[in-house]
Amino acid sequence: MDRHKILRVVILMIFIILLSRAAYLQMARGDYYYELSEGNRISVRPINAPRGRIYDRRGEIIVSNRLTYNLYLMQNEIPPDRSAEEILNQLAELSSLAESRLVSNYNSAEPKSAIDPILLARHLSKEDMVIIAENKDILSGLLVKESSMRDYIYPAELVHTTGYIGEINEEELVSYNEAGYNYRGGDFVGKSGLEREYEFYLNGERGAEQIEVNSRGEKIKTIGIKKPEPGSDLILNIDFSLQSAVEKLLAENYQNLREKAEEDEDLSMPTGISALVMDIDTGGILSSVSLPDYSLNLFAKGISSSDYQELVNDPLRPMLDRNIMTAVPPGSIFKLVTGTAAMEELGVRASTSFYDSNGTFSIPNWSRPFRNWNPVGEGKLDFVKAIARSNNVVFYELGYELYKEYNGDKLAEYARKYGLGSKTGIDLPSEKKGLVPDDQWKRKQLNTGWYPGDSVNLSIGQGSLLTTPVQIVSLISTIAADGLGYKPQIVNKIRNADGQIEKEFDPEINIDLRDQIDSSVFVAIKEGMHDVINKSYGTASRHFNDFPLTAAGKTGTAQTGGANHAWFGGFVPYDNPQIAVVVFIENGESSAFSVPIAREIMEYYFGFKNHHNNRKKIYYYQEEKANG
Repeated sequence: MDRHKILRVVILMIFIILLSRAAYLQMARGDYYYELSEGNRISVRPINAPRGRIYDRRGEIIVSNRLTYNLYLMQNEIPPDRSAEEILNQLAELSSLAESRLVSNYNSAEPKSAIDPILLARHLSKEDMVIIAENKDILSGLLVKESSMRDYIYPAELVHTTGYIGEINEEELVSYNEAGYNYRGGDFVGKSGLEREYEFYLNGERGAEQIEVNSRGEKIKTIGIKKPEPGSDLILNIDFSLQSAVEKLLAENYQNLREKAEEDEDLSMPTGISALVMDIDTGGILSSVSLPDYSLNLFAKGISSSDYQELVNDPLRPMLDRNIMTAVPPGSIFKLVTGTAAMEELGVRASTSFYDSNGTFSIPNWSRPFRNWNPVGEGKLDFVKAIARSNNVVFYELGYELYKEYNGDKLAEYARKYGLGSKTGIDLPSEKKGLVPDDQWKRKQLNTGWYPGDSVNLSIGQGSLLTTPVQIVSLISTIAADGLGYKPQIVNKIRNADGQIEKEFDPEINIDLRDQIDSSVFVAIKEGMHDVINKSYGTASRHFNDFPLTAAGKTGTAQTGGANHAWFGGFVPYDNPQIAVVVFIENGESSAFSVPIAREIMEYYFGFKNHHNNRKKIYYYQEEKANG
């Protein structure tokens, strides 16, 4: 009797289990098995879309694509008597593809729909493609499809501006798809530079081929095709001929300066160099160089972890675009801002006289004097000559007077008028905004008030002030254009795959001081910049001997407590400004090193010099080591 009861209980339990399993298969997994059963008849194979290309302003192609092949697993094309794991194991045994990587890609694929292709490997070798083709009968469900790989035609040029691509991460996948785009795990997306900034234009829309397959996963016929849509092309403001010349020029000087520093213990070792050339009338960036850099080819197929860590841990920071991502004091270039504030707020004029008796300036009841770069007093100077000589004493006095009148906020106000302390809006990711310190900032960050010494330091571009080279080129351009500044712009237009212009970037004014600052101020400031280069006493004059055009500029040597940063910003021609040029040398000792580089850039732009015949010469003048 007990045995019968036990038997009935067992039968009942088996019935409940079978019923539960059937309910699970019908309700919880019904959609999956429906897709799988349909997949025995219909399969959807991916057709990859090529990424948009990148051209310079003259139509020279800089970044393109080349043919490659990717490997997919089509789950619904696997015969019923085989498993995905079994096929991956056999594939690894026959080919050079690592089983651990194949399994990892298979397991991490989302979503796991039965008809969705799963990307197993990119950029197959010819040998592996042959192996897969020859063993098709036992490697069921594997699909080799054409794809495109980024072709960086000049992998060592325009590196930071172009940027690189890499496999999409989880955060990007979520945010991009939430924004309405259609990305999948394993897709390659822009990670830096223009590749990242214009990702949604450059990235094409994948297509698909719907086919009918038999029970063995073999194609019977094509049912329909959705054509892929290639990504849109970028046409830049960059002049690649100029870009190449500037890259070579900076590389030569950077290397020579480092060699010279090894020989001379009194010189600091430069750790980076950058330069920008901007069209004053439009804001178009004609050239942008930052060194050291890296080869874009490292990222074309997907960089290895060891290679990436080597780049990230390099003390010279080759992945840093110094033009937009390095914020440091600008040194005496900031005197252009101080001069503007002094003329507007203190009544200073071009002919206003100052006197430097001994190369020092003292704040009343202040123990430490502030010194000029030239230890000898320079006597009587007017305002314009003070700019040309970059005389610290004169600007100390102006900074102190502005402090007495306005408690230290006026200099910060004029710095912000010129766009310092804010992003310029250049169309590149990761731009730093820098810092313009004032009383409010100091109280919040340092819990102390603003003192007269803070204004005196700020007046010559020292202290906590931080600027980027792109901000400085914008400052120079704004002054050259009498108070009108355009947003720096890399991309000129975007063109779709049909050759139609999808978007065009008209010049955009982002600084307009014409109603805020009297025109006479810009006349005087520019006259001082003219004399920096064209008067015998100008701080950059000896580097511009026999220069074929009349240029204007300002030197800057920024003290950091360690090695000095070297700056020069200028524009040319003086009477009809066309381009603004900024050269920055990180830990570069003196502006005496940055000035001659700027001259050669100007010469090349106007056709006065063939870069390949440039002088490989380092300019160094002992008396200019610490000048403005």
